[in-house]
Amino acid sequence: MIWRHLFGYLPVNIVHGLVSFGTVFAYTRLLGDEGYGSYALVLTLMSASHTFTLTWTEASAYRFAGEAQAKGGMNDHIRTSLGLVGLSLIPALLIVACGWLFTGNNPTMQMAIVWLALSLPCMSIVKLSQEIHRARQQVSRYAIISILNTLVSFALGLFFAAFTNAGASGPFIGFAIGGIIFAIIQGLYLLNLSKGGKFIKSRAENYFKYGMPLALALLLDIALSTGDRFLIAYFLDNAAVGAYAAGYGVADQSIRLLCMWGAMAGAPLLMEGFEKHGIAGVREPGRALVRMLILISFPAATGLALVAQPLADFMIGEELRDQAKLTIPWIAVAGLLNGLIIYYFSESFQLAKKTALRAVLMLIPAVFNVILNIVLLPKIGLMGAVYSTVAAYAIAVIIMAIIGRKFVPLPIPYRAIGLTSLACLLMAAVVHILPSWGGLPELILKALVGGIVYIIAAVALNAGGARDLVQQVTGRYSSETASEG
Repeated sequence: MIWRHLFGYLPVNIVHGLVSFGTVFAYTRLLGDEGYGSYALVLTLMSASHTFTLTWTEASAYRFAGEAQAKGGMNDHIRTSLGLVGLSLIPALLIVACGWLFTGNNPTMQMAIVWLALSLPCMSIVKLSQEIHRARQQVSRYAIISILNTLVSFALGLFFAAFTNAGASGPFIGFAIGGIIFAIIQGLYLLNLSKGGKFIKSRAENYFKYGMPLALALLLDIALSTGDRFLIAYFLDNAAVGAYAAGYGVADQSIRLLCMWGAMAGAPLLMEGFEKHGIAGVREPGRALVRMLILISFPAATGLALVAQPLADFMIGEELRDQAKLTIPWIAVAGLLNGLIIYYFSESFQLAKKTALRAVLMLIPAVFNVILNIVLLPKIGLMGAVYSTVAAYAIAVIIMAIIGRKFVPLPIPYRAIGLTSLACLLMAAVVHILPSWGGLPELILKALVGGIVYIIAAVALNAGGARDLVQQVTGRYSSETASEG
């Protein structure tokens, strides 16, 4: 079941991955080091303001959609969620306004923030509708909207960055115009689906109690992953921020997209099992989810570390690549740890509705990260931020795994971890002896050979159930062929 859902979400993640790489490839060249650094800082403001004020409405819309549908209250659920989005936009825009005032000495960033303010309401409506689709397991509808929104926004942003004087504002102009188009489409869909519904105060209170602590925890995650950009700007400069963000754009986003892809398929099944059967109902979908995450994210992190130099040479603009290539292997590790936190271990707290505790626990690695950045950045420069982030995520994984098991004990498949790690080591050993031609030829060679070696090793070892998956797929294909014959 989980693999069928996984392949249903595959086109979405392919597009998101291509756009993520395309963003780094294009904007590091079009915007330059200072411009890309400004873009990264405004993007961080965008993520922080949205996460703190709006993500909780989307999380609640997803979490309570199944219950609403089962009890025949989907229209009230959607109208309540829409009302909460409208109310939450007020503090969101106030945060953005503070960011605009704070960057008074940088007109480029201020203009980007104006376009960010225009895009936030639209983004919220689209994201809310997507959470409803995901909770109802409407994979095709989710995929179509997500792909079109991503491509249109990126294409528009690329146009304004390349052919106008918009500079760092270009990507955000794309977000705003693309957001308006799809907010109208999805807004009309939500209004039609919620016809006859009304805003219910008691629902809103329950949604807030569930969602706001989760948003605070995610905000702390942003502080872990991107908050150090402001410290880098303070201790170093915007160009260093650009190099750091470029490395993140290549490594962290790749791992995050893979883990998100797995969660899109596995999390709804996990929630369904818990709602129907309690803790006993999460064992099988939990085991399937974590084995899948391990099977796809471990080799991705290993591969990014192995091809850091040719990947940076090909993907990142010349002004930023020398520093960025040093950060990529470490950021790949940080991305892997972060993916396991957000898309697996956090599920224990979300299912048990202990999101407030999750937020409190995430304070520990977040504060540790800030302190370590303050100590290391002046001493060793940009790599200080990288080391701090990896150490903080390692602490976060340990805390979330241990404490989460007290509420909903999700499986930890040590055998799958060991076998997958062994397959990754075999891949690394082969890739290490390949010639270093530099640039795209080396990247293609090492990616192809490494991927083939990993697949062979994973299937031979049955790491993460890889051999079982192959047998299921080939068995189904054989049955279909036989029935057609």
